Amino acid sequence: MSELSKQAGLLSIADFLRFVIKTLIGMALARLLLPADLGTYRQIHLIYATLSGILLLGFPQGMMYFLPKAKDEEQIRRIISRTMDVVTLLALACALVMLGARYFIADNFQNPSLIPLLGIFSIYPLLLFYGSLYNFSMLGLKEPGKAAVFALFSIISDLIIILAVAFLMHSLEAIIWASLASAVLQWLWAFIGLRKKSNPISLSNYEGFKEQVSYTIPLGISFIVGILCVQLDKIMISGFFLPEEFAVFSLGAMELPLIGVLINSVNAILLPNLNPEDHDQSAAIFRSSVRKNSLLIMPLAVVFYLFASELMLFFYGKTYIDAAIYFRIYLFILPLRTATHALIFQAYGRTKLVMLDSLIMLGANAVLNYILIRQIGMKGAAIATVIVSWLMVIIYLAQMKHYLKIKVNRFFPWLKMLFSLAVAILPALIIMPLLKLIAIPFLRMIVFGSLYMMIYFLIARALKLIRSDDISMALELLRSLVGFSRNRGVPQMDKERGI
Repeated sequence: MSELSKQAGLLSIADFLRFVIKTLIGMALARLLLPADLGTYRQIHLIYATLSGILLLGFPQGMMYFLPKAKDEEQIRRIISRTMDVVTLLALACALVMLGARYFIADNFQNPSLIPLLGIFSIYPLLLFYGSLYNFSMLGLKEPGKAAVFALFSIISDLIIILAVAFLMHSLEAIIWASLASAVLQWLWAFIGLRKKSNPISLSNYEGFKEQVSYTIPLGISFIVGILCVQLDKIMISGFFLPEEFAVFSLGAMELPLIGVLINSVNAILLPNLNPEDHDQSAAIFRSSVRKNSLLIMPLAVVFYLFASELMLFFYGKTYIDAAIYFRIYLFILPLRTATHALIFQAYGRTKLVMLDSLIMLGANAVLNYILIRQIGMKGAAIATVIVSWLMVIIYLAQMKHYLKIKVNRFFPWLKMLFSLAVAILPALIIMPLLKLIAIPFLRMIVFGSLYMMIYFLIARALKLIRSDDISMALELLRSLVGFSRNRGVPQMDKERGI
């Protein structure tokens, strides 16, 4: 197994555990809080996710571009030092915006409960922005082991503190304070780790800052627009519907978190290793990642579509079973997630093009969301997001061919992707007539979900869709976790081998 695959796998496992912990917290809160309080809690995190995505301006993500290109240790320290200064100012700006705009937000979300809670939660960006910078800095330095350990620490901290307070007090305000307590611990870890790799405050740290800004700002604007595109449906639903209705929508209106875990981890490893000067190497790495992603994404999309109702019932209870319809709609985005198309533009330094595409996507998403929400209600928001996501992929592919002079089929194995989808659908057709044999929803999901995956694996192996090296990679990754837990790190990347 290549070192790129191993590192992406370690990050995926850390992020998977993050997903598990967040799911456990979500399950607990869905049962401990009233629907209106749960809706308020999720609106607070929606507001933070939106504002942080806007005000961070892409500076943490830019570390994955600049740190691998640093000439020496001193340049690395200067890059980290000045970015820490910038992120501190951006965190303060986010806190002030959240504090100052809380009355406006509460009024537009038809939720007065947000006013005092946003006042408390405005401390959160001052603590958590450093965590984002630490994570991307470690990835840029090709030390994903440290990023993974920090992720594990963060989720364990959230699990212990937030759940303990939730079970003991059943109070939304107390849960907000618990979130801040966990964030303090994460800030300490990130601050100490970054300080070890930075210089004291000095104007000399800003040598080369102009180049960093010229790359990061367009990228940051594209991230801003991307965040707005992702959150737009939820923001508009909050404006049109009550908090308890938003709670149902927000639980279902999401892409499968497991896929986000995988793709984010793979992208974190891919970006520093895509070389604009070597199309052959970049294409080989990217194609290989797309093929491997397809092996997991396609069957998961199908099996979760089959058992969406059972899943919502198990995780959140009968109160939120209507969230399944929104979840099913969002699953139609999953085939697009076998690859992150904008990643190639980032690696090739064409961040202004990513920014332009993001603006197009935001405009189209806003118009279509408004029209469909007015016509068919909350379902319209989910449908609009799916339609725009597919249209944007078509635009990205056309631009790759025109602007980057890339033969798209060198990066995307279309036939293998379609073949993966067909193989994933086949087991569903086999088990669908049998689903009514088990009346208990959870048992039905476990039995037939397991049967689906077994049939899929057998068919995929028989058709050589899953290769022996794929199985070896998975087994080696599991074995490597023992060594990872001992060493808390991984070997350096071998750029000659693909993911």
